[in-house]
Amino acid sequence: MAKPAPHARRQDETAPRPAWEVVALAAAGAGVAIYLTITKLVRSAPLLCGAGGSCEILQGSHYALLLGVPTALWGAALYVGLGLLAARPLTRRRWLWGFGLAVAGAAFSSYLTGVSLLVIRAACGWCLTSAVIVFGILAALLRRRPPAGTRWAWLRPARLALLGGLVAVGTVGAAAAVFSASGPGSPYQEALARHLSDTGARFYGAYWCHACREQKRLFGNAAAELPYVECDAGGAGARPDLCQQAGVRVFPTWVIRGGRHEGVTPLDTLAKLSEFTPPRTAP
Repeated sequence: MAKPAPHARRQDETAPRPAWEVVALAAAGAGVAIYLTITKLVRSAPLLCGAGGSCEILQGSHYALLLGVPTALWGAALYVGLGLLAARPLTRRRWLWGFGLAVAGAAFSSYLTGVSLLVIRAACGWCLTSAVIVFGILAALLRRRPPAGTRWAWLRPARLALLGGLVAVGTVGAAAAVFSASGPGSPYQEALARHLSDTGARFYGAYWCHACREQKRLFGNAAAELPYVECDAGGAGARPDLCQQAGVRVFPTWVIRGGRHEGVTPLDTLAKLSEFTPPRTAP
């Protein structure tokens, strides 16, 4: 049997092939993102971090929604796109698309990680796992970078670094602008806080509780209007007796219309639970 010619062997070795390691990482990332999406959409779904914990804080913040859609669902779509690209032979064009998506995902994950640690002061293991996965995908793609050739100047290292920088800066800038614009408006916050107080709702917490601070942060300057009860005897205006009577074991705990709700609760959920009608002037 005749052996293949040397040039044929070289052609086979350099022919585009699927990147199965990227497919596997993308599948893992999609699993994490879908799990976080479910726990965001279904309040009864268990979040394996504990009520009132760091994951609950992040899921309750307005960073968990992007353009009205769970942020994790955008991540799932990104992973699915990367997986589909990598499951086919990675031509130069597909590799560039995959590189751009991976850079955008890594930049977005870095932005959210910075916000969670520096602004919200909480860290979710699931979110950090997703960040590690997307950086792993980026590293795997860089290992598979195809040769630039004469018609693909953007595959050269210097231009590729420039392209990656532009995508990263654009992604972070767009995310910051959208999150800034989508924050809850002050009239809505104030009206909801007053409604909760007027209808006899109670918000039990402790001065040292990170989750309680995040719950108050969701109300902005209107947090002072909340029907807050300090449960730690060392806090200002503490009423541990009321907390004991209410059987509070987790911070924060809301008691609204006879129902108990533990952990950071988004504003829209509080509005539904308390049968709040937003003012006409609210955005």
